[in-house]
Amino acid sequence: MQLATVRLQDVLRRIVSVAAVGAVIMLGGTPAPADVPENARASAVAAARPGSTLRDAARAEHRYRIIGKLRFGLFSITRDGVGSARMAWQSDGSSSVLTLLVGSDPQRAPQNLNQWGYLREEVRASDEADVFSLRSLDDDEVAPDGARAVADGSRFGVSCASLNALDVTDAQTTVQARGLTYRMLNQLLDTVSDKSTWKERHSRRPAGSDAGFLTALQHAIRQIGSGGAKARPSVTYVYNGTVYDLTVRDSESLGHTAVGDRTFEQLTRSDFAIRSRASGNVTKFAATYVPDRTGAWLPVQIFYRPTFWLSVELRLDDNADVPVDADADGSVLPRIRAICASLPRHAVSLQGSASSR
Repeated sequence: MQLATVRLQDVLRRIVSVAAVGAVIMLGGTPAPADVPENARASAVAAARPGSTLRDAARAEHRYRIIGKLRFGLFSITRDGVGSARMAWQSDGSSSVLTLLVGSDPQRAPQNLNQWGYLREEVRASDEADVFSLRSLDDDEVAPDGARAVADGSRFGVSCASLNALDVTDAQTTVQARGLTYRMLNQLLDTVSDKSTWKERHSRRPAGSDAGFLTALQHAIRQIGSGGAKARPSVTYVYNGTVYDLTVRDSESLGHTAVGDRTFEQLTRSDFAIRSRASGNVTKFAATYVPDRTGAWLPVQIFYRPTFWLSVELRLDDNADVPVDADADGSVLPRIRAICASLPRHAVSLQGSASSR
């Protein structure tokens, strides 16, 4: 039983930490930037645009609870409610914003696991976009030299990115913040000061690519909705200077389906694969969804099974205890914008070519 709990804890750490910024479960993580000279000459980074949430915007959101399952032959161990998540969408017709906050609850997760993250993608009709992300770093990212480190939720990767039709500029840093949970986003932002050392990358944006994982997933789901369950769209997106291809492997109509306390007349389940052009690694996951009157196309469930004996589900739960969306908190979004806008003073420029990966 103890071994089972440890294994479940390990997969939950992996799921929650990767999900937090790749959206949910599937993205490659925010790499920890290498050390850079304190006196390095700063170069320009595109500043995040000022302002607050979109005015007169249509809005939709889903809350989820996180369920982990470990199988041993005919037996299984399920941990329900080890964490929660919130995905939100808003659009005023010319701009749209997608956000995801996901985290484990240390009071309910195995071994007090504290892994979480936040992702925000704002896309404008001009094909410009700003992306902000942060997440807990795991053992390998905290100690890339192979030294053993404890991933106790004390170190976070933070990223600001600005995209136009041709180029991508992103900057990354790491911060120490022991004891902060996903209910303490504002407190974590306190640690991301304008004196943080950022590592900046400039790259070319592949033609037609989306600004991030959440936008790409919504794009793919909308294409399936337009073309039917037989549609097999493939969507390209950029994240932290790396190009990813999100491909629909298969889709099926589920019909009348109950999910938690809600019943849907029709759901579609799709199997997805994400391939990193840099490493060639492929991550597979599945989602169920139904269009709503706003056109948000937010998932109802997200499934991830890294092995045949381990699985994790984000399940729609209108009563899930999730922190308020940062875009609805008037104090958080201006701080995020200010952090990204301050980067020109402390960023170190690197060369990258996303389109060649």
